[in-house]
Amino acid sequence: MTTSLLAMLDELLRSPQSVAARVQRREDLRPLVLAALLSLMLGAGAFGAVLGAPRGGVQLGYAAAKLPLAMLGTLCLCAPAFTAIARALGRELDFAGMVGLSLSAAARASLVLLAFAPAVWFAVDRGLGYHGSVLLAVGCYGVAGLSALRVMASGLGKDARGVGVLLCCAAVLLPTGAQSAWMLRPFIGRPSQLSVPLLRHKESSFADAVYVSSRSSLGVYERVTANVERSE
Repeated sequence: MTTSLLAMLDELLRSPQSVAARVQRREDLRPLVLAALLSLMLGAGAFGAVLGAPRGGVQLGYAAAKLPLAMLGTLCLCAPAFTAIARALGRELDFAGMVGLSLSAAARASLVLLAFAPAVWFAVDRGLGYHGSVLLAVGCYGVAGLSALRVMASGLGKDARGVGVLLCCAAVLLPTGAQSAWMLRPFIGRPSQLSVPLLRHKESSFADAVYVSSRSSLGVYERVTANVERSE
């Protein structure tokens, strides 16, 4: 069982084409589903733990638990939309097949995050600040999302219709995944916060948060300045 599981993990990471073919053939998918769930929990959990490591303590546990939840939530939200898109564009793939394909894609993204975890740990350990860490995490998350789309592309086909379905799915997946993760923040934790909240109050959107963090990493603290001006 262990050997089969390790082989499936290797297949998820190295051969998205064979994973997609396995889903399409509808052979025994239990090893694939088990490997995919394990990859998602361990890969995303380890990456979340690395993000929460600078604060340590409960922040590390929160981040390790919430990132896999964000990815599973994204899968639950996107799989019905993916199925509708595929059928609307003439690609015959039922809901069960799309769920298997989407779960495999999420598992591959989690393995990519796991591969990024040591580099992120090193950067944080060498003194990367809060806003720089946010941008680095966003970049890793984006690359992982693109790697997930490679599995989707293998299952949807490389003809014009398959490419059209893939582009529409990407337009749903990338912002939904980013927003889902943002809604479950904090993963890193602001240095100024004395306590560690499980969830932060809703503030604007993911895109706005990335913009503000990119400006703050360059030393431009627009919101801080605005708050000071209003208080004077």
